[in-house]
Amino acid sequence: MDGRSNYIEELTYFNAVACLLVILIHVLSLGISSVSPNAWQAVVIYLPWRFAAFVVPAFLFCGAVKMAGQAQDQVDFRSYRRFLISRICKIYVPYLIWNVIYYLAFLPIHYVNGTWRELLSYLLTGSLSAPFYYVILVMQFYMLQPLWVWMVNRIPWYLSVCGAILITFFSQRLTEVLGLAGLEFAYADRIFTSYLVFWVLGLYVGRYYDAVQSSVMKHQRAVFGSGIFVLGYVLLSYIQYAYPVFVFQMDYVKVFADCLSIAILLALSIVIRQSGLRLKKGLEFVHAASFFVFLSHCLFLTLGTAYLQGVGVGSLSVLLWFRFLICYTVPFLLYILWEKIKATLFGTKKGAVAK
Repeated sequence: MDGRSNYIEELTYFNAVACLLVILIHVLSLGISSVSPNAWQAVVIYLPWRFAAFVVPAFLFCGAVKMAGQAQDQVDFRSYRRFLISRICKIYVPYLIWNVIYYLAFLPIHYVNGTWRELLSYLLTGSLSAPFYYVILVMQFYMLQPLWVWMVNRIPWYLSVCGAILITFFSQRLTEVLGLAGLEFAYADRIFTSYLVFWVLGLYVGRYYDAVQSSVMKHQRAVFGSGIFVLGYVLLSYIQYAYPVFVFQMDYVKVFADCLSIAILLALSIVIRQSGLRLKKGLEFVHAASFFVFLSHCLFLTLGTAYLQGVGVGSLSVLLWFRFLICYTVPFLLYILWEKIKATLFGTKKGAVAK
């Protein structure tokens, strides 16, 4: 690697938009589980929900770009240990803390049983709330940092990407393969190989970022035009979701649709960087708050929804608007409060953990 350490401004906007989209996915999830698939409401809910479903691959891609941009040609034990400790402190420790907070908050509404064994299981699997599995996933990639450094320095990008695609496809069918042998494994989506292609793409994009950025902007119309393919994928996904019609094995198509969505978001982020939009300030704030909001927003989503349903609110539209309002306000306000408390108690400056 070149050891490129320059700050890539557009990744700030990339990460911020992805953060806003992951909130949208969780807000709309109630509608996905509540509305009949062939009802008109399902169309309104499903299409943006499916459009936004590339955000976990996008987060992984973004993290890999940053890793490749900051890494050196070789990784010795000291630098690897320092890197791993920093990831544990900035990502895994907050994950553990928020798991405990969620668990205690879920006790009064009987979402959990209240046993140490159950809590430990949630900590290990990341299954207590929707965002948590991402931390289990990304920590696996961070633990393999020496492998990624070796790979991008020794293996051509096209061989690595092709191999990653094959491994990703196989891993996404792992549950079915194990089922043929009479085995069950419920956590295939938490194994890093199921998302390997997005990480590997991010590594090589980070390795050759200047060339990639130039190519993206040179072929900007083609990149944005590829949204037609993404739109087709979303529409076909809805058809298979709503009606007993088999078109394609959509899991395979999704990998390519996600890659195109990532490219489109990267191009959009570069356009935002080159513009003088006031939007940039807002996205910079969202980026700074992103990891805090990512871990916390489903707590307010779950408790707020449970309260409204408990007092007899059954209207889906009311619930969805409430979920939208609470998730796009309360976690960000809490982040501001937390930063002020840290600054007062510890004299720390506002910062961000980039996923």
